[in-house]
This record gives sequence, C-alpha cells and structure tokens, in this order.
Amino acid sequence: MHHSPTVRRVAIAALLLLAQGLVAGCATSRLPPVSAAGSRFEPLPDERDLWARSRAEEEALLAEATVYDDPLLVDYLEGIVDRLNPPAMAANPEIRYRVTVIEDPTVNAFAYPHGSIFVHTGLLARMESEDELATVFGHEMSHVEGRHMLRFQRAARNRQIGLSVAAVTASVILAGEEADAYHHGRWHRGARIRLLSDLFFGLGLPLAVLAAVNGYGRDLELEADQDGFAKLAAAGYDPQAAPGVYEALLADHGEAPSPAEAFFFASHPKLVNRLESARAWAVSQAPSGDAGKLSHGPDADPPPVATHGSGPDDFADRVRPVVRLDAEMNLEMGRLELAEEEIERVLRWEPEDPEGRLLLGRLRLAQAERVSDDGFRSTLEQEAEDALHEAVRLDPQLPEPHRELGLLAYRGGEYRAACREFRHYLDAAPDAPDAQAIADQLYDLEQNGWCPPTPR
Repeated sequence: MHHSPTVRRVAIAALLLLAQGLVAGCATSRLPPVSAAGSRFEPLPDERDLWARSRAEEEALLAEATVYDDPLLVDYLEGIVDRLNPPAMAANPEIRYRVTVIEDPTVNAFAYPHGSIFVHTGLLARMESEDELATVFGHEMSHVEGRHMLRFQRAARNRQIGLSVAAVTASVILAGEEADAYHHGRWHRGARIRLLSDLFFGLGLPLAVLAAVNGYGRDLELEADQDGFAKLAAAGYDPQAAPGVYEALLADHGEAPSPAEAFFFASHPKLVNRLESARAWAVSQAPSGDAGKLSHGPDADPPPVATHGSGPDDFADRVRPVVRLDAEMNLEMGRLELAEEEIERVLRWEPEDPEGRLLLGRLRLAQAERVSDDGFRSTLEQEAEDALHEAVRLDPQLPEPHRELGLLAYRGGEYRAACREFRHYLDAAPDAPDAQAIADQLYDLEQNGWCPPTPR
C-alpha cells in the first residue's frame, strides 16, 4: 500500500510523541501559573527537562525554517507582547518572551513553554489591527504563563495515551487534508499543507506539533482564550477585536482555509464555539448601550485599524510588507481571491506602493488567464497594463513591471514596445533567473527588425 510522504512523516512524529507519552508517573497536572510566584518562580525538574527539549526543537526549527528578516516588525510585535505581559509574569527570572516570524503562507502561531513565540506571515497578513494581533499573542502567552504544555504532558503521562492520541489527531488533519487536496486536483492547497507538515513533521518536532497543530485540549485552550481576553482588557486593547480574529478565519474568501492552517483553531475546541465565547466576552466588556454595536458575524463592519498601543500608522507600516509578501505567495499558489483582498489592503494603506501596483498588475494578468470571455479578458489585461505602468512611474528602477509589460506587449503583437520593456528589464536585473530567456526573446525581435540591435 502506497503512503504519501506526509503519512510517513506523521507516523514518525506519532512514534516520537508515543515514546514521550508512555512514561509512568502520576504527577499532578494542577499547577499555578508562572505569574503566581512572581520573582520567586522556579521551574520544576520535569519543567526544566521540557524546556530543554523545547529549546532543542527551536534550534532545529530555526535551522530549517525561513525566518522573515525584519527587525522593525519584530520590535513592533515584541512591543505588543510587552504591553500584554502582566507585571507578575514579567517579574519572573526564568521566562522572557521572544517573537520569531516564519515566512510561510499558512495561518499559524504557537509558543514554546520557555517563551519563544512563532508566528507565520500568513497569520500576520490576515490581521486587520493591532488589537487583533494582541488577541493572538494574548492567547499564546497564556499557554506559556499557564504552563499548559507541562500540564498537558503530565496529564498524558498519567493517562499513558494522551500524546499518542494527539499525534494521531494531527496525522489525520494533515495527511488527510493533503491527500484530499491532491485527489481533487487542488495542487496549491496540497502544497500549502505540505509546507506545514514539512516544517513540523519533517523535522521531527513533536512539541511544535502539539502547540501548533493539535492543541492542549478543550479545557486548556478555553483557559488560554479567557486569560488572553483578560490580558487584552488589562492592556487597554479593544475588546471588540477578539471576535474579529475568529471571524477572519470563518470569512468566505471563496478559498476557505483548511483545518491544517487554522493555527490554534485546528483540532482545538470548535472555532464557532470559540467565536461565540469571544463575542460574549466582548459584549460583557462593552460600555452600557454599546453591546449592539459589536461585531456579530462576517458581514459586520470591519474593525477599525488599531486605536491603541503604537497607533494605526505603525500597524500599517510594519504589517504592509508582510501582507504584500503573502499576496505574492498566494498569487504563486493560485489563491487569487485572497491575493486580491490583500493587495487591496496594501494599496488602501499606501496607494503609491510600487510593489503593490506590480502585484495588482500580476493579479489582473492571472485573472485574465482564467476567463473565457474575450471582452472581459481584454478589460483585465488593460487594468494590468495600467497598474504596471503606474508601478514604473512610482519606481522606474523596479525590474519586474518592465518584464510583465514586455511580455504583455509581445503577446499583443506590439513588438517595439516589447523590445523597449525587455531592455529596461535586463538593464535593471541583468542577473535575474530568467534574464537569458528574456535576452533570447529580445535577440529574436532585433533579428526580425523590430528594434535596433544592441551590442552583444
């Protein structure tokens, strides 16, 4: 019987988790949060062992994952974390939060028990405000502060089956999703799921699987939600943002996220139930008479851009490049509806973003390839050309718009224009991977007399 690479990977991870789970013992899983001891906190012996394993996993993850290198973004995100961190937790001498951004289009975030928080660019790109970001970080920080991984591990040891069941659940989610996607010809979704499975299962990272894919079970996940909501309120963030995070994943983009990419929603308590819990909490926090103004579904008005912390400009400035990157990845994977939504956000924040205009042009070209109506295709191609010319106007040194304009002109039989754009592209990006192919096309144009020859 043939098994996909993902099935083999998850089987290995399941064995790793099973080996950890089948350890005799009856240690209590009832533990006070780290903040209860403040500056007097000292980790327990099995807690130190867990931290050592999580640090080793983190090193393996960082050695293989693509880290999104933007110190200003990391400073901004860690500023949100600092604001959410209660004084009693900040006083402990053992745990210091650190945020790492992984370049990956899946909607994911998780935290290791020693305080390292990982967030994917795909999740950051879905957030509409700093308040929503704070909702995500508040949840993950509550897992750390509440010692949830240690508590889950102890409970699993007592049951002697828990971690094995967790691994099987994760296997079903990822292997099943990937197989179904490929079976139905949804190659882009299958590839997207494989990104997640390669990252965690391929490296043999059972703790990351637990934190990012499977979760800690209904009780601890709901506890993290409630503690996270409390952090939002204490830090002065907008309570109405909490439902917005859940609604963002339920919103119908025409390309709904798979269970494998719903970060701490995947196999945790049902998303709808947690959305209702977030709405109930938001209503409880609303000033008298304002409860009816809270968001109650995906058709409600979008939340305002962050009104707390660093301000709306900082949120847009720091997150816009991430949204732009995610739009590019979604374009490459054929997720055009989501890419269009993200490009619109980029240009709403900064209308004169040349790379945003480039992406808009590429999007319109991709959409044109999917339509059969000649008139509609022509309209889309004209919009693409307009967007690409605008990108050139905003940044004449940006190579890619010249390439796209050259290819568009070539297909339309406008060979002199193609010649001009190809030359601009090669001047700006002589070492581009496709430079030789473009140079060959330019040579053919020259040989056929469509433009003066250039020295070769």
